Amino acid sequence: MKKTIIISALLLCSKLEATSQNVDEKLSSIQGKWALDDRRNVTIQRIIEAPSLSKEEIYNRALNFFAYYYIDENVKIVNHDKSQGLVVARGVFDNLNNSCRGWHVIKIDVKDGKAKILVTLTEYQYPKNISTDGVFNTWAHTKVSEEVPINTKGGKYVYWGNAFYSFFTKATNLLDSIEIAIKEANTSKEIESSAW
Repeated sequence: MKKTIIISALLLCSKLEATSQNVDEKLSSIQGKWALDDRRNVTIQRIIEAPSLSKEEIYNRALNFFAYYYIDENVKIVNHDKSQGLVVARGVFDNLNNSCRGWHVIKIDVKDGKAKILVTLTEYQYPKNISTDGVFNTWAHTKVSEEVPINTKGGKYVYWGNAFYSFFTKATNLLDSIEIAIKEANTSKEIESSAW
C-alpha cells in the first residue's frame, strides 16, 4: 500500500513537472513578440503594407472586417472615424483555458497604403462560483498583468501560463485575419470591385 502511494505521488509530481515545462516552452516561444504598454496591458502590433490601396479603401475594409469576422456579440466597435482613419473595438475571446475568457481592444489606424493594428490584451474573466446545476453564476476579473507571465510571482502558473499563450495565439490569428481582410478584401477582390 505504501509503495502504491509513493509511486502515485511520484507519477503526479512528474506529470506536474512535465506540464510546467510545457508551459515554459509555450511562453518561451512567444517571448519578445508582445510588449507592455504604459498601463501594463499586453500589446501586439502589426504594420500592414498595402501600397495600392487608398486610406478610404483600407478604412472601409478594416471596418467591414468586424461584420465578417465576428458572427456573435463578442465584439463592439466603440469608435470609428473615417477622417482620422481610426477604428477601435472591444472584444472577448472565449475558451482560453477551459472556461476562462480574455478581453481585448483592437485599434486600427489607417493611411494611404498602410495600416497599423494594435491588439491589447487587458483582462481575464474566469468562473468564480458554479451553481449546483454546473452553470457559472459568478465571474471574477483579473488584469492580464497581474498573472503569469507578466507577474512572475503570480499563482497557478500552469493555468495562467496556458491562458496567456492561448490569448496571445488568438490575438495573433486575429491580426492575420485583419491583414487578409485589408489586403484581399473581406469577400474577394473580384466580387468587391465588380461593376453593378
